[in-house]
Amino acid sequence: MSAPRIMYYVQYLLGIGHVRRSSLIVQALCEQGAHVDVIFGGMPVPSMSFGTATMHQLTAVKSADSGFSGLVKADGSPVSDDDQQQRTQALLALCEALQPDLIVTETYPFGRRQMRFELLPLLDWAKSQDNPPVLVSSIRDILQRRSTVREQEYVNLVQTYYQHVLVHGDEKFYPLERSFPVAGMIADKVSYSGYVCPTLTDADEADHKTRDTIVVSVGGGSIGKDILVAVMALYNSGFATDKKWLLITGPNMDSADKTFFKAQQQPNLQVVDLADDFLKELSNAYVSISRAGYNTVMDLLLTAVPAVVIPFEGEGETEQLARSEVLAQAKVLQFVKNDELSIGTLKAAINNALASTAKTVNIDNQGAPQSAKLLIEWAGARH
Repeated sequence: MSAPRIMYYVQYLLGIGHVRRSSLIVQALCEQGAHVDVIFGGMPVPSMSFGTATMHQLTAVKSADSGFSGLVKADGSPVSDDDQQQRTQALLALCEALQPDLIVTETYPFGRRQMRFELLPLLDWAKSQDNPPVLVSSIRDILQRRSTVREQEYVNLVQTYYQHVLVHGDEKFYPLERSFPVAGMIADKVSYSGYVCPTLTDADEADHKTRDTIVVSVGGGSIGKDILVAVMALYNSGFATDKKWLLITGPNMDSADKTFFKAQQQPNLQVVDLADDFLKELSNAYVSISRAGYNTVMDLLLTAVPAVVIPFEGEGETEQLARSEVLAQAKVLQFVKNDELSIGTLKAAINNALASTAKTVNIDNQGAPQSAKLLIEWAGARH
């Protein structure tokens, strides 16, 4: 049988965590022999590799702000009805041209609701085919809590269109029903891949004990300024002057804010947009200070670095707080709530992280190769 053709729809609106997780899965798919077409709808992220997949860039859109109040284009102008129609037509034309065996929608229908103007036509296209492609929803371990009506909407869409829901987590560690109480209604469609993690290289492992840098990261950077402000206040207070400090602004931080933080550089304080090898930096870290997104937390667990996380708690955002709470209860890391950020709370959390006996959690972290294996099996079942 020829290699299965898999179409992977990726749309990020604010943080780039979904992009990284998708890129690791797509790389694994390519390595396992699938022909992958990535339909990319966000701003390009040059630092992310999708292996040998074919990339198809739709007109890029992003969230207007951290409250997800609307969609804007790269130049900041609002996305019009005509823009939506153009993207929808481009997406459906790709479906017709590619004729995929399987389509993955990253996050949707459990999120990305702002993109339903093009995703509902995509689902209808798939369902209308004589030999429909397999439809898979790809989701992280913890979902944002929503109203009962909204969660029922997700269930209805899955029951109507999807054959599979692939959860990138470990059921024994954090079952889907903890963040999605109606998961039982789609239990027959749910599979767990394990957590999607990068692989530590031998060099990373060899350097594991250096621990001489305080590494501060804020993901994509669009919602991380307050953390860097608090960290700079801590640095200027004279804390840990014998250590190196590395502040990573992320590629999406406002350019004026980036310029401000880069102007604060000192001989022992470096400010960069991106770390060339983030895992290596964490492996060498004295302590990490970061958000509590899926990918960052996986990196923290992989490198076993003492860690303090400040979960993002925007309007209706519950996922990072839930992840922080379960890991803090397991004594794996410390967390500070965003509205309690100060020199005092940061210093106390760092000292607690350093004083704690290192704990590990026993979770399945083979999510990338296992996702690829399942997707290829499901694509083959179409025939």
